[in-house]
Amino acid sequence: MPRKTLLHRVTVQEGLGKASVPRRSVLIDGDRIEAVLPEDLAPLHSPDVRVVDLDGRTVMPGMTLGHTHIAYLDVLDGREMLFKYSVPELTLAAAENTTRLLSLGYTAFVGAGSVAGIDMALRNAVDSGRLRGPRITPCSRDLMVSGPPDRRNPEVKRRIPTDLMRLADTPEEMAEYVATEIEQGAEIVKVFSSGDDTFPNGRSHELLFTAEELKIASRTAHEHGARVRAHSRGLDGIRNAIAAEVDVIDHATYADDAALEAIADRGIFVVPSLFQPHKLLTTGTRHGKTSDYLETLEFQAEIDNTLRILPLMVEMGIPVVAGDDFGFAWTPHGSYAEELETYVTMAGIPAATVLTWATANGARMAGRGDDAGTVQAGRLADLVITGDDPAEDITVLSRPGGIETVLLGGDTVAGSLDTYSTPAGALR
Repeated sequence: MPRKTLLHRVTVQEGLGKASVPRRSVLIDGDRIEAVLPEDLAPLHSPDVRVVDLDGRTVMPGMTLGHTHIAYLDVLDGREMLFKYSVPELTLAAAENTTRLLSLGYTAFVGAGSVAGIDMALRNAVDSGRLRGPRITPCSRDLMVSGPPDRRNPEVKRRIPTDLMRLADTPEEMAEYVATEIEQGAEIVKVFSSGDDTFPNGRSHELLFTAEELKIASRTAHEHGARVRAHSRGLDGIRNAIAAEVDVIDHATYADDAALEAIADRGIFVVPSLFQPHKLLTTGTRHGKTSDYLETLEFQAEIDNTLRILPLMVEMGIPVVAGDDFGFAWTPHGSYAEELETYVTMAGIPAATVLTWATANGARMAGRGDDAGTVQAGRLADLVITGDDPAEDITVLSRPGGIETVLLGGDTVAGSLDTYSTPAGALR
């Protein structure tokens, strides 16, 4: 039997922010890419190579979903995040969401707040072969406080089961919770430097963690070998997150130019938020949100500033990663590719650039920057085959049938290579 696989006559989207390259062949050996060759140099007649003729289809890197709550199931508010379903129901649905990611072209995800530690359980199940799913960078439970520093309410903590969410009252408890989450398998810890206009305990401009609390959480995580991601919408919260040396800033919606410069200098990943607030404002009434409620949100101002800063982040070389609070009713699981389209259509970011946010940058944020995220020799053969070139038309990623086949470490995990032809004289 042939030991290697040749994806012949393909267009390669490398994941490097450039136009795709036509008339190439990708040689896979085991779980790695051995070579990316001009198609006329491909080893078509080697006895140890299985040749699959893709007739010009595009091969791109598998994508990494940078911000998802895999166990949020079309929730409408903060209470539903924790209490709408039982933990067994959440776990089963999260497992289904995990497996479904593969068919959508996502070969990895980075958690952004794990209800009841489900992220860690999913990673263990995938790694052990009990569940088919992508590569997982598991997130901690949300590490939360009861409110802004001047409105802390101990009664709130008594209402939230610790197994669902960690609510810290003291710096010592905060450090303990961070360490405990990492001991249970978290590779990234979720903290909250600011509130959110949809939160019951603090709005977007308000601080939740104090600057010192944020530093304690970040320092503890780093001492235990984990990274930190901070929910940061308001400018003061963004500044505190930068000062605390977090690794990822989620949303960054009110960032000013000085904050962006500091983020760029430190190489902090930014997972912006455009799709989620846009969908809430434009479709929220379909999900029971009243017009009066939507008018109380300042999300339009957040959208406007996000549209302003996205091109600046590209210019500054800030590592932007795609993923925008999936799991709400207006951003349901499975709609991930629509976010990518939104960056192209609303923000005017070139499709090839947006693809790097979901591929090369996503892999870097997941801790696999030298191992995945691009179509290059030596990288993992985590690959997606599409009918059209997503760097030319990014909607192919959400179009029914647009994603034809997905490989994870060289193994077919969605679609089939058997549906493609074999050149005359080549081995199948």
